[in-house]
Amino acid sequence: MKRVGRLAVRTVGVWLGCVMGGGLLAMPSDGWTKEMAFVARDIENQQAVWLPSEIIIHRSTDFTEPLMFRLENPTERTHVFESPGLFESIEENGVQITRPIRITIPPEGTEQIVIDRRQMVNDATAAGGETVTYRFYCPLHRADDDLGGRIVVGQ
Repeated sequence: MKRVGRLAVRTVGVWLGCVMGGGLLAMPSDGWTKEMAFVARDIENQQAVWLPSEIIIHRSTDFTEPLMFRLENPTERTHVFESPGLFESIEENGVQITRPIRITIPPEGTEQIVIDRRQMVNDATAAGGETVTYRFYCPLHRADDDLGGRIVVGQ
């Protein structure tokens, strides 16, 4: 009978440890980021696309933490991710700067960039609360009639 009692106490202890540990993992942290992944895909006639073709960013929820894009190129060709109007935030020589997004990703490579949300907020403010759309594409391998993908920033 004592063995069953010890087993029950041990089981409850393990269960409480899992609950508490899981709660700690779920707690928000200042170091967390909102990451959005894009993957390059080759299509016919030497063209390429970035997938997904559309993402939606909500100002009310997605701007509460840093915004990061992960750009993956699993293909055998170099691709470029370009998005006119969007800027990345980088540190150069100890100074934080912004520059237009035009990232070259080598074959089978991955890059991560931090998005400068200030420009997105400014564009959204200028739009008077309406949605703002940014295009993205691979300028090396797109057809002239290809509109590329869209990043939609809404409420």
